[in-house]
Amino acid sequence: MFEVFEFRRATPADSLPLRTLATQVFLDTYATHGINEALAREVATVYSAEVFDRRLRGADVELLLVTSGGYTVGFVDISFATSCPVPDVRGAEVFRLYVQRPFLRRGLGRSLLAKAEASARARGLDTLWLTAWAGNHRALAFYQSLGFRDIGTTEYVIDGVGHENRVLRKTLAR
Repeated sequence: MFEVFEFRRATPADSLPLRTLATQVFLDTYATHGINEALAREVATVYSAEVFDRRLRGADVELLLVTSGGYTVGFVDISFATSCPVPDVRGAEVFRLYVQRPFLRRGLGRSLLAKAEASARARGLDTLWLTAWAGNHRALAFYQSLGFRDIGTTEYVIDGVGHENRVLRKTLAR
């Protein structure tokens, strides 16, 4: 069976499937030893309806999703108003790029990032940046294969515990 993937801008009506997918991908990536209270609180806060509803309505945020057969299978969340933790880096932040595990290695992440690049260029920006957990070697290799370069470090704090994240940057072709 040939799968058809459709890409479109997310709307507030997409909030529930987006935040559910985000929760699944987050836990699949970070809860490798099980789920403790800290991870449970993080999910309940960061992936809440209020947070996603606010992002979906934000003027400086764009969420693009990919569906297959009416099911949401991935998305990219782009922020045009956040500051990079590495000084003197300006551009759009790839806040999240999440693809559900069964749909990995099908070009969806690459396509979503290409759409993020186009959105940034349409706003006159020539840089995309993102942060990725230092322990997520698969994601780091993926981003580097697409031209992102490691430019520094930052910390993501969950329940008072810091986790090293790498800061990656890509200069966009005009």
